[in-house]
Amino acid sequence: MTLLVRVRYILYNASLSKYFWTEAISTTCYLINQSPSTIIDFKTLEEVWSGVPLTYSYLRVFVCYAYFHVNDGKLQPRVKKLYFLVILLE
Repeated sequence: MTLLVRVRYILYNASLSKYFWTEAISTTCYLINQSPSTIIDFKTLEEVWSGVPLTYSYLRVFVCYAYFHVNDGKLQPRVKKLYFLVILLE
């Protein structure tokens, strides 16, 4: 249930359709696994396993807007708006 609530929030916050649910669920699962847990004294699973504290400098925004130039006519808009997704891979 927690996974679906977070995925729903990510999609809503980024104004994305349900078409991107696989990317959202993958990112959410990754973030949950990298988050500190109260059960293990606010440490991450990787920190408990390796003994090295985890850095969060590699995290990026899930989605942002990108624009590209088009020339559809004299009175038409010169840019179109796209979604730029950031997928976290290791």
